[in-house]
Amino acid sequence: MAASAIHATTPPEPSQEHRWLITIALMLAMVMVLLDMTVVSVALPYMMGTLAATPNRITWVLTAYLAANAVTIPLTGHLAALFGRRRLFLISVSGFVVASGLCGASQTLAEIVFLRTLQGGFGALMVVLTQSTMVNLFPGKERGRAMAIWGMVLMVAPAMGPVLGGYITQHMGWRWLFYINLPVGIFSLLLGAATMRESERKNLSTDWPGLLLMAIGIGSLQIVLSRGNEDYWFDSRLIVALSILAVFGILTFLLRGWMIADNIINLHLFRDRSFATATLITGVFGLGLFGTTAMQPLMLEGLLNYMPETIGWVMFPRGVASAVTMMIVGRFINRYQPRLFIVAGVLLTGISTWIMTSYSLYISPAWVIYPGIIRGIGMGLIFVPLTVIAFDTLPLAVSAEASGIFNLARTLGNSIGIAIDGTVLTNETQINWNQLGGHINTFSAALPNWLQASGLAAQDPRVWALLGQTLFSQAEMIGFLDVFQWITIIFFCLLPLTLLIPRRVLPTG
Repeated sequence: MAASAIHATTPPEPSQEHRWLITIALMLAMVMVLLDMTVVSVALPYMMGTLAATPNRITWVLTAYLAANAVTIPLTGHLAALFGRRRLFLISVSGFVVASGLCGASQTLAEIVFLRTLQGGFGALMVVLTQSTMVNLFPGKERGRAMAIWGMVLMVAPAMGPVLGGYITQHMGWRWLFYINLPVGIFSLLLGAATMRESERKNLSTDWPGLLLMAIGIGSLQIVLSRGNEDYWFDSRLIVALSILAVFGILTFLLRGWMIADNIINLHLFRDRSFATATLITGVFGLGLFGTTAMQPLMLEGLLNYMPETIGWVMFPRGVASAVTMMIVGRFINRYQPRLFIVAGVLLTGISTWIMTSYSLYISPAWVIYPGIIRGIGMGLIFVPLTVIAFDTLPLAVSAEASGIFNLARTLGNSIGIAIDGTVLTNETQINWNQLGGHINTFSAALPNWLQASGLAAQDPRVWALLGQTLFSQAEMIGFLDVFQWITIIFFCLLPLTLLIPRRVLPTG
């Protein structure tokens, strides 16, 4: 990619206090973006009534955000080189804040879907820019601690989204899910403008054919993953058409991008073994990680009748365990090989999900909390070393491009994992329903015992409705166990991949 520098002077290194002020501005922006990925999900029923939308159409509020997010993430490196990291960060925060305010004031579904698309695009820029700026801000031995802070926000914020969203929607109304971003975003914008320094800008030629192919491929894939299960996958003509576009766009983009020098994304970064391995593991890890994050709240609310606030409290220890572990790993990452942390983390996340395969409709909150703590520790052990490995041997000049690719792998891994989890849950619940229901009739030996325990007579008209509800709950519970079993397999499949991690030269001094 041919480029000539516009600003070649190197500014002096910022002081320690200055760097932490920049970190605060970055993390506030990142919290906004990550919360908005999940906070809206619990408000969809309320938004349906206000915006006069059907259940099938209202989900475009989520799909539009995720699709724009996935398309924009890999473009961030190119845009940062054109405009500079500071300027692009301020533009993205400003755009996100304006889009948030307009989302809150939306009167129609078309309006909010369009504005959520803008939100997702600006938000994607912010996530990548926060990571690449932290990589440049904290070089060498300090990078582990910086990535621990970035990782804490990345892991904890999406998990708290549904709980926070439920509370705000219930007490303030769904529009405040968007209005709440305004003071946070404005403060982040002002602090960033006052503390951040501009990075070097370059004159770059934009690869428009590559940009178009990437947007078509990744955008179509994200929509397929978001809506496939809801639209019965390939029974839908839309899903079939988008799948064809996704395959064509992505394959053509990759083949073309590997053969030319000025592609919109620098695919030759994958020649760096450390970066390629870390990106691969991040994508596979994402298959399972956000599946548990998304599926467990659904199980707790739908089958165990937990309130949103209760879900937040039982899942909160996982976030604490993850945050504490990341800070500890950040202090010791330069003393031990990263592979040791990652292997231990993979084992713990796999064990925690295996424990979840023994869940039932009658588990106590303790059975939710202690596997969550184990998983939180495992996540903390994995994430910081993986991020350090990804950027360890790359020049700082390509950190924004590398961060875009790294985060795209995580995003697509999450989307593919959630799509598979949703499909497994739907299909297995139906299979379990048929199997369980096939053994129930008026001659079943267990039926009189169930009637007696329920205090009902066989002639009671409520019997079959209550029995059907009980069977569905059992069938869906088994479906969740099947999902957790699949996720357990994914986590343990990461173990062979850790052998690909190269030995790191540990910093001295």
